[in-house]
Amino acid sequence: MNSLHTRLPRPHIGLRPPPSALLIPAYTLLFLLIVGPVLVVVTLSLFDYDPLLGAAGFVGMDNFARVLPSDDFRTALVNTAVYMLLTVPVTLTASLLVALGIHSVRFGAALWRSVYFLPVAATLAAMAVAWRWLFYADSGLIDATIGQVLGLRDWLHSTTLALPAVSVVGTWENMGFAIVMFLAGLSAVPPHVMEAARLDGAGPWNRFWHVTWPALGPATVFTLIICTRNALKVFDQVQVMTKGGPINSSTTLSYLLWERGIRFLDIGGGSVITLMLLALILGVTVIQLSAVGRRWERAGTR
Repeated sequence: MNSLHTRLPRPHIGLRPPPSALLIPAYTLLFLLIVGPVLVVVTLSLFDYDPLLGAAGFVGMDNFARVLPSDDFRTALVNTAVYMLLTVPVTLTASLLVALGIHSVRFGAALWRSVYFLPVAATLAAMAVAWRWLFYADSGLIDATIGQVLGLRDWLHSTTLALPAVSVVGTWENMGFAIVMFLAGLSAVPPHVMEAARLDGAGPWNRFWHVTWPALGPATVFTLIICTRNALKVFDQVQVMTKGGPINSSTTLSYLLWERGIRFLDIGGGSVITLMLLALILGVTVIQLSAVGRRWERAGTR
């Protein structure tokens, strides 16, 4: 037996790859899927590229000087900011209320969770077609009901109502995801803490504010960032419902990017808008994390 053990080869420990080598596939995918495309967009923003002729000429910062001061870009930037303000607060508030309602029911919670998640699973472009029919002037359901009460009609052809109509669809689509996130946060609330607060005489509002809401901190931060990102890059419902009109009143940055880069083949100008949209998303995310993100996350893990 001893002679058998002496003949077995010993492992060569010195030939093992370093642990950092395990990160090579992840770094490769990160470069190919994120860093590489960004570098390509940065390069294209510096050239006047004609995809039909295959010709490209270096123009430096001329594309930035041409696109950024334009009225179309300023209008799209303002519309994107207004759309974000119209959708994100409403989505978070309504989704939290619905999640609290589903969490409190004894029977049928799974059914309601599935019903509210359906807009996320559905194709937004197809759903936007249905919403466009609802907003049709006079014959649409919106004009026949809410329009009669508020005295508002023909939303999609109004310069003041087109963007709110699009924001209704965006809020409806994002609520399913937000509700699921809030339900996941509510499931993490310790039952014994809630029971202790109830025994101490805390009312429903005090239990929510001092127990439930702090526990929802991480879920709220994540949902806020995702909903804000979705709002800043909105495109599908704008393309289907209004096509940026009337008179650019619902043109967003993503729609302007498609219009310049795809429709008019302005590759350099579209690349500039892409970089500005990326910078806007990153900037808003950093501001949100700095302002409320870390505080809400600490509240949820205390």
